[in-house]
Amino acid sequence: MSEAEPTRTRTPLPQFLREVRAELRRVNWPSRKQIVSYTVIVLALTFVLTSFVWGVDEGIRRIVINTLG
Repeated sequence: MSEAEPTRTRTPLPQFLREVRAELRRVNWPSRKQIVSYTVIVLALTFVLTSFVWGVDEGIRRIVINTLG
């Protein structure tokens, strides 16, 4: 037979919140300049990829309409 698993106790809420706060102090937060540049990159890539998918969809739609119509 297998050994019994050790019982796990829950961390009290105040201790959990203290640990979360301590961990968040250690986080290396990005600067405002980094956040702005990353946001611009994400928006630009979203626009490019959306345009690409729209173009492919439009091309396939026209091929299907010309083939069946």
